[in-house]
Amino acid sequence: MSRAYISTVDTKTDRWEVPYQSSYGDKLSFEFSYLPNKWFKKIHKQITIECMSLGKPSVETLYRYNYSLKRFFEFVKEYNLKIMDYADLSHQITQMYIYYLQQIQLANSTRSVAMSALKWVVEHGQFFEYDGFPEGQVFDGDEYQALKQDDVLRTRYIPDNVMEQIEIALKKEKNILLKSIVEIGIDSGIRLSEVLDLTEGCITEDFTGKPVLYVFSPKNKADRYIPVSNRVKRAVQLLEQYSEVARKELATNYICLYWQKRNIRYARLLQKIFRDKLYRFVKKHDIRDNDGELYPLTFHAFRHTLGTDMLNKGMSMFEIQEYLGHESLHSTSLYAKVKNPKVESEYKKLGFIGMIVKEISDKELGQGKNLDTETLLSASLPDGACQKPINNEGKICSKFNMCVICPKFITTPEHLPIHKDHLDRLRANREAYMAQEYIGTTNHLETVEYALETIIGRLEAMLSG
Repeated sequence: MSRAYISTVDTKTDRWEVPYQSSYGDKLSFEFSYLPNKWFKKIHKQITIECMSLGKPSVETLYRYNYSLKRFFEFVKEYNLKIMDYADLSHQITQMYIYYLQQIQLANSTRSVAMSALKWVVEHGQFFEYDGFPEGQVFDGDEYQALKQDDVLRTRYIPDNVMEQIEIALKKEKNILLKSIVEIGIDSGIRLSEVLDLTEGCITEDFTGKPVLYVFSPKNKADRYIPVSNRVKRAVQLLEQYSEVARKELATNYICLYWQKRNIRYARLLQKIFRDKLYRFVKKHDIRDNDGELYPLTFHAFRHTLGTDMLNKGMSMFEIQEYLGHESLHSTSLYAKVKNPKVESEYKKLGFIGMIVKEISDKELGQGKNLDTETLLSASLPDGACQKPINNEGKICSKFNMCVICPKFITTPEHLPIHKDHLDRLRANREAYMAQEYIGTTNHLETVEYALETIIGRLEAMLSG
């Protein structure tokens, strides 16, 4: 495409009408007014002109990218992220943006275009080495897979009644190797490949005496230490005892070894062989689903089940990612779609339930905020403050007991006693609390409780440094 198209518009304005025959009509409108500052407007106009001159991508694609990028800046604004240029973009933020797109009602193709728009402008700026762009990679290549992922984990989460059958079966199971590996999987959520790579001495203790497991991931070529249950500790110790003779014979430190009757020798346990054993375990103990069919148990289902339970119990996505060894956060985000409707509806706020800051100041909230005495007074809440008056977005809303789960909420360590008292009141008499605070559903109550637990935990962490 030549610059003739550009010559018909005033590029200094924030709205361009570019003459172009397409399925959208005889012209395409490019909007730049939604961009948050002069730097973004300048760079987006510059890159748009360059791409129109090069003819790559097409003008129609540029048009779609232009309006799709609005979603990213809506996300930035909603969660009050401090992004002055694209150099402030990080891998963590792009993962958060994926979660944001997953939570709003959009077609998969619309989500993909929104992500493509962001990748296009960032990678263009990086390729031409413009100032204000990230020096390293902020995308991991799995963005589109994450956005197109359906609720497949619903079939992988092990229902409670099935898990009860598994636990009963484990008490009867005589095969030490199988029993120990299943117990490790249930309680630690590590991958089958990671279990089969456990070595002698992999279980240790931290300074408080609690068991810690050393895990190496063949998938990521990375290792980690994770706290585990006493049952995992006992299972690992049993595997060490069980494999002692085999380890000497094979001159190895691996503890998942077994006796091959057919070949009359010891060997390392392989994934295929274990899966066969797991299938026979289900059949032997007659573990069935709600339809009366043998349950299609996979070892990886223990991992998904633990991840979902950790999320439901209040762990942040970053804690779960670290514990389970997820290379990217999109894997963790899928647990939000499973089991608990409260978590599914509120997951987009996980990690950023409002703002938790040391103090309400320019340093913490950024320059340009309205922080005069009158505004702060109008924004004041018993347990924090509302961002709406501070951001010149209007007055505090009148939604009863919704502040702690609102992205506009701000709180500081000085409000910690109030949050603790709030949580104590909620737990002391849930029915009376619901009536007094105009809460009409159990889901709403659980969401408020979950938010309070999260806020208290983070404020305590901030105070302890």
